[in-house]
Amino acid sequence: MKPASLRLPGTGHYLRGRLGLARPARAGAVFALLLILVAILSFRLGILEARPLVWALVLAGGIAALAALVALGGLVRAWFTGALGAGAALGALVLSLLALLPFGLAGWLASVNPPVASAQTEGFAAAPSDAALVSGRRFSAAAPDVYAAARVALKGTGWAVEEVATRESEAPDALAGGDLGVSGTVAIPLPTPRAAIDARAGADPLERPDSTAYRIEAVARDLLFALPSDVTIRILQEGGETFVDLSSASRGLDLDFGQNRRFIEGFLARLDEAVTTLETVPTGD
Repeated sequence: MKPASLRLPGTGHYLRGRLGLARPARAGAVFALLLILVAILSFRLGILEARPLVWALVLAGGIAALAALVALGGLVRAWFTGALGAGAALGALVLSLLALLPFGLAGWLASVNPPVASAQTEGFAAAPSDAALVSGRRFSAAAPDVYAAARVALKGTGWAVEEVATRESEAPDALAGGDLGVSGTVAIPLPTPRAAIDARAGADPLERPDSTAYRIEAVARDLLFALPSDVTIRILQEGGETFVDLSSASRGLDLDFGQNRRFIEGFLARLDEAVTTLETVPTGD
């Protein structure tokens, strides 16, 4: 028998619990991600209408938020109690935050942009008063040269051009009485049907004879949902200067998260690149 001084203390092991909701939280986060992708794809393909899309996104956001809370709670429990399953909880948290990222981006865009669904440059005097304002462009060049640059800029936007009108293609009295204003705004009427447009347009819908005023009607779509916006581009020459103004408005939406403003700014940036040989100044200067 060993002496008491040589006896070793009794040994044992700790019982560690397991996070039971970590894996369901991860499954919920994956489901939310898949629901977002399927809902957007179905909307792009015309399977879902706008209202079901909104409900699907709301459901996905709710599931992702719940999964994030459960995963975060599991991580806290694993930290203080040593419970097993911290890896699954961490994976669930990352996936749920990834699913919540589009909603966070939408919230940020809503906070930094005015609550409107349209935008225009300052030269559109008849534009809605609550629309977002963007500075137009003034070029020291003739209107045909600026129109040629606009054609180049349009090719990089992916917009669908519907109509192009010139001053000569409209009734002369329809242009009378326009308010030129600071930016040289003139009320150019809506274009006539394409069948009545000069046959010289040929295969290129943007081909037009030289003029001192052009009006382009196009449809722009965002990359994510492909929601349409009606865009009007107006090119007007006054003396030795040509003014370019744009207007963009979403169809059937009350909030555009700044998309119409980005449409206009993107086109103007391309236009500036296309006319680097011309002197460009904002119309607000």
